[in-house]
Amino acid sequence: MDFSIGQNIVHPAHGPGTIVGVEERELVKGFHHFYVIEFVRSRLTVRIPFRRAGQIGIRDVMSEERFQRVLDTLRAIPKQLQDDFKSRRHNVEALLCSGRPTQIAIAVRDLTWRKFDRHLTKSDAEQLSKGRDLLATEVAMANGADVQEAGKIIRAAVAVAIANKQALRQEELDAEMV
Repeated sequence: MDFSIGQNIVHPAHGPGTIVGVEERELVKGFHHFYVIEFVRSRLTVRIPFRRAGQIGIRDVMSEERFQRVLDTLRAIPKQLQDDFKSRRHNVEALLCSGRPTQIAIAVRDLTWRKFDRHLTKSDAEQLSKGRDLLATEVAMANGADVQEAGKIIRAAVAVAIANKQALRQEELDAEMV
């Protein structure tokens, strides 16, 4: 994959960033070219070798079509997360580190439901915050919007999911009463 200076990209572990430069460095096996990527959210700058960008999972920011799929995912009925803390943390972390916006959206939606339905541990709350930040930053980059505005879009979509889950639960309770 070839990227250019000024292009917004997504790193699976660090989230959305911008390529701010290209460097050539001499290493043991000769000269190598690196993308210099700044991640505003984490105030981090990394250098990724050209030849490894694809292996690492560097990708373009989501398209409008993928953005619509992310919104659909956020609005879908939330799934119940595991009660076992370690399993839940491991599974949510896998979703967040996948680098795929629909997977991150699943984590955000389901953690938000758990917050509403039960409670969040400190680790759950940190994962929810991380997921919201990753998603809001990428949505903002994809739409040329402000991160706060992107956060509002995400919260509104998740609110639809929570309301639908509540309605479904109420229907189940009403059916049991009959």
